[in-house]
Amino acid sequence: MLINFLSDPGALNAVQGEHDTFLVLVSWLVALAASYAGLDIIKLVRKGSNPLWRLGWLFAGASAMGLGIWSMHFIGMHAYQLDFPVSHAPGLTLISIVPAILGSFGVMVALSHERPPHRALLLAGVGLGAGIGLMHYSGMAAMRMPAELHHAPGLFVVSLLVAVGLGMSCVYAYRLCQHEWGIKRARTCAFIAALCFATAVCGMHYVAMQAAWFVPTPDAVAPSVSPASHWIIFLISGAAVLTAILALVATRVQRRLHDSERHEHMTQTRLLEVISALQDSVILLDEQARIRLCNAAFERLMGLSSQQLEGMSVSQLDYAEEGRELSQHIRQALEKKGEWSGMITALDANGEGFPAWLSVSRVTYADSKDRDYVALLSDRSKEQQAQERIRHLAYHDILTELPNRRALQERLTGLGSSRTLAHPFAFLALFDIDRFKVLNDSMGQDIGDELLRQLGGRLQQWAEAEWLVARLDGNEFALVGTLASRDAPSAEQETMRLIDEIVASLTAGYLLKGHPYPCRLNVGVLIFQPLDREATQQLFKRAGLALLEAKRQRDGKPRLFRQAQEDELEERLSLERELRLAIDHDELCLYLQPQVNEAGNIIGAEALVRWQHPERGMISPGHFIPIAEETGLILPLGHWVIQEGCRVLGEWRNIPALQGLQLSLNVSVRQFQQPDFADQVLSVIQQHDVPPERLTLELTESLLLSDPDGTIEKMQQLQRAGISFALDDFGTGYSSLAYLKVLPLDTLKIDIAFVRDLALGMQATPIAATIIALAQSLGLRVVAEGVETDDQRLVLAQLGCHIYQGFLFGRPLPVDAFLHTIVEDDPAADHASLPHK
Repeated sequence: MLINFLSDPGALNAVQGEHDTFLVLVSWLVALAASYAGLDIIKLVRKGSNPLWRLGWLFAGASAMGLGIWSMHFIGMHAYQLDFPVSHAPGLTLISIVPAILGSFGVMVALSHERPPHRALLLAGVGLGAGIGLMHYSGMAAMRMPAELHHAPGLFVVSLLVAVGLGMSCVYAYRLCQHEWGIKRARTCAFIAALCFATAVCGMHYVAMQAAWFVPTPDAVAPSVSPASHWIIFLISGAAVLTAILALVATRVQRRLHDSERHEHMTQTRLLEVISALQDSVILLDEQARIRLCNAAFERLMGLSSQQLEGMSVSQLDYAEEGRELSQHIRQALEKKGEWSGMITALDANGEGFPAWLSVSRVTYADSKDRDYVALLSDRSKEQQAQERIRHLAYHDILTELPNRRALQERLTGLGSSRTLAHPFAFLALFDIDRFKVLNDSMGQDIGDELLRQLGGRLQQWAEAEWLVARLDGNEFALVGTLASRDAPSAEQETMRLIDEIVASLTAGYLLKGHPYPCRLNVGVLIFQPLDREATQQLFKRAGLALLEAKRQRDGKPRLFRQAQEDELEERLSLERELRLAIDHDELCLYLQPQVNEAGNIIGAEALVRWQHPERGMISPGHFIPIAEETGLILPLGHWVIQEGCRVLGEWRNIPALQGLQLSLNVSVRQFQQPDFADQVLSVIQQHDVPPERLTLELTESLLLSDPDGTIEKMQQLQRAGISFALDDFGTGYSSLAYLKVLPLDTLKIDIAFVRDLALGMQATPIAATIIALAQSLGLRVVAEGVETDDQRLVLAQLGCHIYQGFLFGRPLPVDAFLHTIVEDDPAADHASLPHK
């Protein structure tokens, strides 16, 4: 094939034709369809395992692509219109298909590998470009026309470069898309590469046609348009597209068949592998309960191989206790519901039973009327052991292995519900190790745990006598036993005898890490009648009250529960609840007891809180103040006292007869220790416009021992505001005289205990004299409390005490009554100025 190059087309009067736009578009679409069909086959080639099968699909794809390239070229040639007739040599035209197929085959081979090297990709791209170029110029050489064909050298070279460059871009585009998206998106990769491929073919063809120049011969005549040429174009393009479509259809069908076979093979194989890998036994049975299929777990369970088990009836196997009855029951359930499940006692090959869950279900097939049954047998031994362990932990103490509180409560409930109980009386004893915290803190928790374990072991010996023992919590244990006595007095005697025996065994010497330890127990005992069916919480509460009494006494003697203990507790709880309401509902009131000087004139008063209960009447402070201190109610109670006392002082400010009186308010230790106590007092004083110099706060000696530095700081802050301080009940506590020297006090109050014995000539007189002398040396006033007789007053006056408080001068009175008493003693007072409630 000789190619003539023409450098100057005008010199030979060379001409070029024009392209039909519609046919140009048809040619590009044909190239796109054919190239996509060929590239789409690559995914199918990769999945093939047979070399001949793979080679066949490679040639099929290359043929589809080659035919598409050739068809595009042939249509493009017919789209090129010249001024003279053109025909094509049939032989050379057909031969031009071969380079296109070979170039496409090289691309298919390179791209069918998972990771083709760059060298293979480059060679495939160059081969594709060369095949396209060779196909084109072979087809051009087959042209028969009254003209000579020449080529422009520059565009000729460009056409080859376009063919090779776009061919390489086609190969690398497919490889890049495949690398990013993988085989699952092979169709998208094929389409993108096909776009590059069709562009490469068309680009090369039309650049090459632009390089072609034709020099007509003198006898050239105008061409006659033959309708047959158009039919040839459509026939060739249709054949190429049809070939591409058939290739695509063939690949789809082959993929479906391949996927179906692979899926079926995978389903059967993997299903058997999955069933075989299950730890639970799986059995497939026919309608006659014969084994059709079983897994390895069932083989191990029965001690037989699958070949021995297949075809065997379930009735021939000892798979469970009472297997015949169970099989009959399962068969009836399957006939009614089509399924059965439940816990059974399964048997292994050695005939040993174990808990198992058996479920049997009917299998209905969509394409058959046959019915099979699948059985699943799950070994639940570990689950049962775990449940038993959990239950054991729920009802037993980990450290001592004794039953815990929950277990004992349930056993007590069962004991009370037994109507055939032979013993009318029983006892519940609670044990608490005395000073156990000291042992833990001094010797370590491991020593304390060892003591608990040894004590639990000794208690376990009593449990062997059909008594109930338990560790409740911490170092508290319980023991419940029945009594042989038939009446209450005998039952009490028998109980105390048994308790002494039990305590003796539990307190015998212990060895803790090689060192002896003298263990002492606090014991609370409750005697009860099980048939009364009292709530276990009530039993524990009563035994706990007895134990609380034993711990309070700390003499090592067991304490029996007495009804008075429960009554006292309920009374205290009731009083606490009602006291909370009393503070909020104005049931409290202040009583004032006068303080007089040596002339008998009232110079002040001490405010005493009283509780006017709507049902109980007047309740003594000695009854509810201790409850308030234990429960924390002393804080709102003390705040109420300060609030009410300052209100009274604020009213006295406007009454001339009362303006000089001093009012003393008692402050509890807990109240004074509040960080903002001083601010609270100053706020209340400001609220009621109280002259602070008329207010005295009475403190107790126990406050000095708890926080002396903080006490002094708060006292100094309040004293700077003008408030006075008195030390109440002086001489009954254990305060240091060093603190007394630095305290900002104004008054010492001699306790009533010393005043009461003054007239009896006992040691109270020198103590009172010492207190008075001490106060005088410190520059403090002295007030004597509890002065009830004139003899006591005379002794106090002789000792140098001249301010008194007691029944001799007046009992505590409500505020209004106290005010009227003062007015009666002072005729000049204005009665109209007195406040009225």
